[in-house]
Amino acid sequence: MEAIAPRIDAEACQGCGACVALCPSGVLAFAGGRLVARQTGCIGCGHCEAVCPAGAVTLPGDDWAASFSTIAPTGQIVPPGGFSPAMLVDLLRSRRSCRRYTGEAVPGPMLEDLVRAAVTAPSGTNSQAWTFTVLTSRAAVMSLGEAVAEFFRRVNALAARPYVRKGLALIGRRELADYYRDHYPSVAAALAEWDRDRTDRLFHGATAAVVIGSRPGASCPAEDALLAAQNMLLAAHTMGLGTCLIGYAVEALRHDRRVAAAIGLPKGEAVHAVVALGRPDVEFLRPTGRRRPLVRYKTA
Repeated sequence: MEAIAPRIDAEACQGCGACVALCPSGVLAFAGGRLVARQTGCIGCGHCEAVCPAGAVTLPGDDWAASFSTIAPTGQIVPPGGFSPAMLVDLLRSRRSCRRYTGEAVPGPMLEDLVRAAVTAPSGTNSQAWTFTVLTSRAAVMSLGEAVAEFFRRVNALAARPYVRKGLALIGRRELADYYRDHYPSVAAALAEWDRDRTDRLFHGATAAVVIGSRPGASCPAEDALLAAQNMLLAAHTMGLGTCLIGYAVEALRHDRRVAAAIGLPKGEAVHAVVALGRPDVEFLRPTGRRRPLVRYKTA
């Protein structure tokens, strides 16, 4: 991460100490009655800027995620308790994975706004090392789909050999045997349909997609990327778009350099999520249930 440091307007500073108390890196302190900042160690979280009542502390650089093309945010802070929990839960329960889309393209400004919404997510040590590869057309999505299909043709050909999967299982590597048991038949059927008439059982006709990855150096890149993906899913729903996470594409991108190269991913960049996007060609009328999870409570 590029080195940054808070900028302090000494005349505006009221000496309240709110920024010092919140700084997670101990960058800010009072010396000789004046607020000072170390020039190293800042993670750029912006807590100091956000909490200062006088606007005396700022961070360098522009806020890329503050300017949207298709959304008009007010710029106001929503404090804890300042938004309806009922409306939030309604949104969470209303978003569903979409597997039927119209052929309508998703406009470029909407796709960029989705990335802006995604990067408002938290990230470990504020590394923000995520990457977004945006496939802006149905043709680009189909191109990735073909690369993924080719990967699974090779996997299925290997899994179809009993001596290979059984031999690997004997040395403790059961991945291929488990794949053959759980996924081989459905993948073979999907590949047959794709080869016959390009029936799309992977992206389901989506007209855009976003591959969310990470550059090296983040403290928890997978968690960061998945939090960004959830932001994107919810924002897309409010914008009238359908979404679906495509796990098969993630596996292909992770395990085959040729698939990653097909969409221009450089070496060293990890992939954590693939989001299919498009105008939904289905209307869901009611929320559905979720299974009760295992929940533990500890009081001491």
